[in-house]
Formats: sequence, structure tokens, C-alpha cells
Amino acid sequence: MSTSPTSTSTPTADPSALGSLTITHSYDGGTIVIGTEKNSPAHHALADHPSWTWSRYANAWLLRSSRHARPKYGDIDLIERTLTALGYTVARDLDETMPSIEQQEADRAERMEARADRLADRADTWSGKASASRAVANAVFDRIPFGQPPMPGHHSYRADVNRRERARNNLGKSYEQADYASDLASRSDTAAAHMDARHNPVTVGNRIETLKAERRGVQRRLDGEGALESYSDGHGHPLERSVTRPPQGEARERLLTDAAELDEKITYWERVYRDLQAEGKASTAGPDTVTKGDFVLVRGRWYRVRRVNKKTVSVPSHIISAPKAGEREYTDTTPWHEVRAHRTTEEMPSGFVEAYETPGAERLRLKPAAYQNTGEPGGGDDDAAGSA
Repeated sequence: MSTSPTSTSTPTADPSALGSLTITHSYDGGTIVIGTEKNSPAHHALADHPSWTWSRYANAWLLRSSRHARPKYGDIDLIERTLTALGYTVARDLDETMPSIEQQEADRAERMEARADRLADRADTWSGKASASRAVANAVFDRIPFGQPPMPGHHSYRADVNRRERARNNLGKSYEQADYASDLASRSDTAAAHMDARHNPVTVGNRIETLKAERRGVQRRLDGEGALESYSDGHGHPLERSVTRPPQGEARERLLTDAAELDEKITYWERVYRDLQAEGKASTAGPDTVTKGDFVLVRGRWYRVRRVNKKTVSVPSHIISAPKAGEREYTDTTPWHEVRAHRTTEEMPSGFVEAYETPGAERLRLKPAAYQNTGEPGGGDDDAAGSA
């Protein structure tokens, strides 16, 4: 009588063996994972991942930089696969509702104002602690005669040494507390100035260019550009080639949402830039108003225009002296939104124009305010821009 060998198989993990988790997202709350327990496999997986951090505010694991933004599907897909592989059942509850760009900026301004106030209050608190620690230390030092050392053998020697040690510790603590208070005050000032910096004309111009570049990238993906296709050559070697393959289904819907959001942002910030121009905070200089030979103010210095382009203006390099006979002149290009002012040659001091074109001139040191209309170096009155 023969017996058949006993068959063995690898047990399959029960998808619900470790329980259920839910990944949720909202505009104010961000993306969080609900249902984890301390020291569980999910806890360790999220703790080891650099994109996730424990939020005491939400009492859950929070995806970094996910608040006040749309869901980051790439990060969500990744952590969902990780948790599922561990044996969890993972559900999603993602709210993609977003306020208008105007409302988002208003919310940001409120958050920055609240942050500035909160940090200022903390700075005052720690400054008070520093003063108190310093006062405790001084109270001990003031009772010690100048230059008086501890006296070994005296009945109060040990107590005196302990008092001095505590005073030194309090003095050191006061310095640390004062430094922390100063850091908090600096962070408060940064938060208070955030919105002004965000609406700086150059910053706004850079943001518009970045958004337009991102919008073109989304459109290329919608058109299917850059898709890769795997194939084998005549020898059976695997290769990849670029093909045009427009996305379908959910991927296409996400790209369309991205495109709509970018269009809204571009429209909003272009309107902000026009308002800055109307207020005189942003220059209206451009290819329609500037011609070769004019002067433009960029980063606090005046440059002579060598070439007018559609999106940029070409000017001489400020770190290289004016070329001498037979030498090449090196130029830099600057986006139009970085141009802060514009003047024709006739509007500039003649002495400055002559010095600017002198072979070998150190243009970095030249300032229009240093020249009078007679062409001689002098004090000459000029406006703030001209004195740069």
C-alpha cells in the first residue's frame, strides 16, 4: 500500500487580520490615517516613512504638507499599498473640495497673522523667564563681595559653593532662554511679513512663470507626450521608446483637475500683478516700451539694454568690466518682471552714460546719482531708483 506525500502550501494572510484603517483627507485637516494603534505594524510603517508624522492636533498620522491642499494621490497610493501588504484593510475617504484661490489666500493671511501673534506671545513668555533666571543668579552674585573666593574650612563653605553653582546654572539658563525668545521673536517677524513678501512684484512674477510652466507640463501629459512603451529589439533585449498615449479614466480626470486649478491660480496672480502695476509697485516695462540703448533698473542697479526679447531683456554682465577694444561683451538675460524701472538714454545723467560705455569701466561701481548733468562726478540729486 502506497501513501501519497502530504502536500504543503504557504498560508495566505487574511487581509483583515490586523484590522481596518481609513485614509481621510480634507482641506483643513489634511491627509491622515485613522485606526492605528501604538507599536502596531502600521505604527512602525508610518513612523519609518519620511512623509508621515504624528499629529497631536489630529491625534493621528498626518501626511506632511497635506493641509490646505488637494490630496496627494502618489503618497496616498504608496502608503495604501504598504499597509495592505502588512495585512490591513484600507479604505479611503477623500474630500477634494477646495475653496477659491481668493479664499485660500485670505485663509493664509489669517493663519500667518495668528501664527505671528502666537509666536510673539511665546517670545514674551520666554523673555520673562530669561529675566527671572538672570535675577535669581544676580541675587546670589550681588551678595558676594567682588573677588571673594570660596573659603575651604569655613562652616558655610559647602553651602556657599552650592549657591554659586546654582547661580551659574541660572545664569547659563537665562542665556539659553533669551536666545530662544529671540528666535521666537524672529519667527514672529517672519510670519508677520509673510504676506507682504508673498506679494512682492518679483516674487509674484516668478510665481506666474512657475505656474505657467507647470500648466504646460500638465497639458503635455494630457496630450500623451512622454509616455514610454516597452519593446524588444531583434536580439530580444528589452528597450523603451517614447510614444504618444493620452491618459484615460481616473488619471485623465486628475490631470484635468490639476489643469483647472492651475488656470485659476494663473488668472488670480496675473490679476494681482496688474494691481501691483496700477499701484506703481511693479514696473510696466516690456518689449513694447523698452528699446535697445535704454536703461533698466534690475536688483538695485541700472543696466543698458543690449537686446529686447519677448520674455526677457539682455543687459551687460555686472561682474565683468566694460570690454576694451577687440574684447567680447558678456550679457545676462533678465525676465521682464524683475525690471523695477525704465529710462531712456536722455533721461539718464550724461556723465553716467559716458562712464558706462568707457572701455574697461567697472560698471558695478557706477551710480547715476554720482554724476551731474554736466558729466562730472558729483553729488547730484536723484530719486531713490536713480541713486541705486
